Amino acid sequence: MSPGVPPLRIATRGSRLALAQAGIVAAALGALDRPSELVVVETEGDRRAPDTAWGEGAFVAAIEQALLDGFADVAVHSAKDLPTEEDPRLRVAAYLARAEAADALVTREGGQRLHTLPAGASVGTDSPRRGGFVLAARPDLRVVPLAGNVDTRLRRLDAGEVDALILATAGLDRLGLRERIDQVLDASDVPPAPGQGALAIQTRADRPDLIVTLEALDHGETRAAVTAERAFLHASGGGCRAPIGALGRVDGERLMLLGGVVGPDGSDPRRAELSGSAQEPDSLGRALASRLPRVHGSDDAAPMPRPVSPRVLVPRAVDQAAPWIDALRERGLTPLAVPAMEIVPTDGADVAAAVRELAPGRWLVVTSSNGVRASLAAFQRAGRAPSEARWAAVGPATAMAIESAGVTVSYVSVGGGSAALARELPIEPNDRVLLVRGDLADGTLPSVLRGRGAILTEVVAYRTQEAPDSSTESLRALLVYQPPDAVVLTSGSTARGLAALASATGTAEALRAIPAVCIGPSTAAEARRLGFTVAGQADRPSLDAVADLVVRIVAHVGARAEVPRA
Repeated sequence: MSPGVPPLRIATRGSRLALAQAGIVAAALGALDRPSELVVVETEGDRRAPDTAWGEGAFVAAIEQALLDGFADVAVHSAKDLPTEEDPRLRVAAYLARAEAADALVTREGGQRLHTLPAGASVGTDSPRRGGFVLAARPDLRVVPLAGNVDTRLRRLDAGEVDALILATAGLDRLGLRERIDQVLDASDVPPAPGQGALAIQTRADRPDLIVTLEALDHGETRAAVTAERAFLHASGGGCRAPIGALGRVDGERLMLLGGVVGPDGSDPRRAELSGSAQEPDSLGRALASRLPRVHGSDDAAPMPRPVSPRVLVPRAVDQAAPWIDALRERGLTPLAVPAMEIVPTDGADVAAAVRELAPGRWLVVTSSNGVRASLAAFQRAGRAPSEARWAAVGPATAMAIESAGVTVSYVSVGGGSAALARELPIEPNDRVLLVRGDLADGTLPSVLRGRGAILTEVVAYRTQEAPDSSTESLRALLVYQPPDAVVLTSGSTARGLAALASATGTAEALRAIPAVCIGPSTAAEARRLGFTVAGQADRPSLDAVADLVVRIVAHVGARAEVPRA
């Protein structure tokens, strides 16, 4: 350490986790040859009764005041606790490299996963976000308000007050309690709190000398991700205790952002993803927020009421459900997403090899957002720019996925699906076309393109797994406790996956009692073979045609007979 340099005073809460986090910052400062000492500050959150839900900034305000009053030089915060409106007199000079951002399931006995918890099991959490997304996945569980620091909550779990807890993975890791984790929850199921897993180092804005020192600790990728997440939170209308989650991930010059909102009682879960420049995280966060409902007064509001509009089961894969959910909601329906199939990407080597061979200006055809992601990754892997290809997309949702990556779409088939694209794509005989598809894709598109004289290269970028285990409990709970008014079947694979899930959970009879709306004749035929009650099929294979037909069918209260085609 440099002789004669006074130690920097680090303000922190006194909990074991807060002290461990402050110790991480002290060690980082020590690596810069700057001595430090800890100053423990009692916050409003520390003074509250164990089961009192704290408001925004409860763990931050007193520590910030210690900076402003000159009792400390530096403050350490969990970035997720920072208020959305920052005090202009203060500056977050650095974010340390982020730990794992996800939430974790912890149970008393161990060995459980969210989908294997018994029906009616109690889950302790003080977070409206965690409780909401857990209930969205498992509406049969009981969320029990349980506050306090990590050690306190674990003691109460072990004493039998609840069956399970949802805690931050990073906090358990920092306390050396990784072995208590039963399951690290996927961010697409339970989006983490904006900033979760990141440590924010704050100082006064009028200390430029200290800001320069602290900036040496700043991790650029973490700052970009947290900035985007917090911009999403702010633009969504929520504070740090809102039922809003977000997670950013930097990949080269691109920043991928996942966001989600949910009612604290599990109603109306919404998720969306967007990518953009890592240099413009604020803009990306605001843009993603515009795609999801704004949350009003969520920090202190009572739980949102359960929807009373007709409820429609949407069993599409997670990455494909969003446009269907939007279309049903726009028509006054309440969509319920339970994936009956799961998309599993290949290793990407075949797609990258095909992209390397693709001559500039040739057509690249993608039929889903899964194909888009695989193709963009292949261009990066091949060291080429996506703009070198002419992109063709089946449907506006696929086109949007391409354009969100900053790539121009040259052709979009708006109606008629892949068959329309195959008929109408502007090609000449012997033109070379690359088709990036899934393993279960219909053979019409490649057949028609070859019939028109195209020299076609087909690459399988992802495979479809029917009836994923992660959906069994969600479907069982839904059919047992709150059966929907209709189910949308958009492919034979979806129908098979849903039937298999129902069979595995003993709810096949309940599923057969629900009117099924099918996208076309082949799906309807497969649904009937599986025992579904087919109430109708759309006259054209489009999202809008199916959604309009759903509206007609749910209007026939109690009807189970087939309704004429739309």
